[in-house]
Amino acid sequence: MGSSIIYILLLIAIILTYYFVKRFRPQSGIFTYLITFAIVSPITLAGILLPITVFEYVKDLYQSEIYNAKIVDFTYETRERNDDDGNHYEITVKLPIVQLVTTQGDTITKEVVHYNSLYSYKGEAMYCKVNYNPSTGNVFIADKRGFYKMLSVMIFFALFFDFLLVGIVLYALGKDMTRYKQMLGIVVFRITIPMAILGFAALLLFAAYEQTDMSLFAKIACIGFGVLLLLAFIGLIILSNSKNKKRNRKRNNNNHQNNHRSHPSFLEFRN
Repeated sequence: MGSSIIYILLLIAIILTYYFVKRFRPQSGIFTYLITFAIVSPITLAGILLPITVFEYVKDLYQSEIYNAKIVDFTYETRERNDDDGNHYEITVKLPIVQLVTTQGDTITKEVVHYNSLYSYKGEAMYCKVNYNPSTGNVFIADKRGFYKMLSVMIFFALFFDFLLVGIVLYALGKDMTRYKQMLGIVVFRITIPMAILGFAALLLFAAYEQTDMSLFAKIACIGFGVLLLLAFIGLIILSNSKNKKRNRKRNNNNHQNNHRSHPSFLEFRN
């Protein structure tokens, strides 16, 4: 079922690529189609699959029941990672196996589904709070640092890619893109860039506060860059507000001049 959905989405991306290039540059060659498809296909996949995934996660969380479960064992998985220099390496991730007793009296022993699966379970206690969904049988830990953080990031990117996908569809259908370009400027320069700066600042400050094994120099660097990013975020907000005020003032002046010119003077009526 999953692979069939991907094939259907790739077919949709091919159709969108054809009509997009036909409107953008009708006499284009195969190279332009390939480049456009390389851009359109990931936007199409992300714009449709991300909202579906977010919906499944939210439904899983809404239908779940919270239990105090006992950690009875661990499983270890090898996952691939890339460092800051682009070097490839493998890490071993520790995932807990928990045992809980439901309100119906059933004893369930299952491996915890970690949605944020790149990180190991670092708890040392023998008991932990888990979420259990009776309809799907999923057992997961909906902690603020893992599940909710990743879910909020997924919602942000789902909305972002959906907005890009809507623009591609409108352009491929030959619609007027004036209003969309105005909204695109607002989304990119007034929402995405400021929120990205604010997010990086929050991550740096949170890392300096949370990581106890971090060196003093690294903490000072994180705090310094975090404060600089916060100041940049505040500066962008102030600059955007000042530009909006100037634009509104100029628009009001133009409207006043047009209204003044549209009414002839008393002498003109008299003549």
